[in-house]
Amino acid sequence: MKAIVLASGSQANATYLEIGESKVLIDCGLSYRQLLYRLKLMDKNLDDLKAVFITHEHADHIAGLRVLVNNHDIKIILSEGTFNSLDKRYIGEIAKEKFVIVKGYEAIDLFDFRVLPFPTFHDAAEPFGYRFIEGEKSLVYITDTGYFPIKQYDVIRDADGYIIESNHEVEMLLESSRPWQLKRRILDDQGHLSNEDSANLLLNLATERTKYIVLAHLSQECNLEILALDTYKKVFFQQGVDLSRYRLIAARQNEPSEEIII
Repeated sequence: MKAIVLASGSQANATYLEIGESKVLIDCGLSYRQLLYRLKLMDKNLDDLKAVFITHEHADHIAGLRVLVNNHDIKIILSEGTFNSLDKRYIGEIAKEKFVIVKGYEAIDLFDFRVLPFPTFHDAAEPFGYRFIEGEKSLVYITDTGYFPIKQYDVIRDADGYIIESNHEVEMLLESSRPWQLKRRILDDQGHLSNEDSANLLLNLATERTKYIVLAHLSQECNLEILALDTYKKVFFQQGVDLSRYRLIAARQNEPSEEIII
């Protein structure tokens, strides 16, 4: 299993996966031109793309969907709530048979891998994260969530790799020029994970199996890459966990991440 985060942040989100012989995307907030350009930088392409998994209906996750589907015969995999909330500006007249509706906590077999959708907690209709499973290996993708309930930790615990939101530094957010209503939205349980919340969540999920942690959806205004990384180091150190056992990476908005190989 291989993964490259092509874009991650408030402007656009897209992640490329190779699982067995299959190529898929998670979200498509980038323009088609940028998708191809960033993949080419990594010596990749969209030939024989199989599907795109949509986390939720916000524009930074679906803005490039219509053009992508016009260029590739793919399935669009998403929750029913997300399907019913898609903006026609971004999907045009995509045929209904292109969509595959999945349910939270119900794993499905697709192509040559299994995927387990799970609910996240965000101000969207029915947002999902996904656990991709190939044999004994798995990768968890979880962004755009204000928290994650303890009772569901087992759904995403013990993965080989995590792409996980680390959206903001609380003090930077509170001191920003953003309206108070927006600040409250971000800090809410239906908002986004802070650096510290993200690190504490990962502490409860990672195991000896875990090799990669990719910090995603960093706010350009209310976070810094060095703050997100340092917060993880501090939180793990305080709990007596050696962070050096993991490959810790911060995904960026304007350039692809390194390739993760699980």
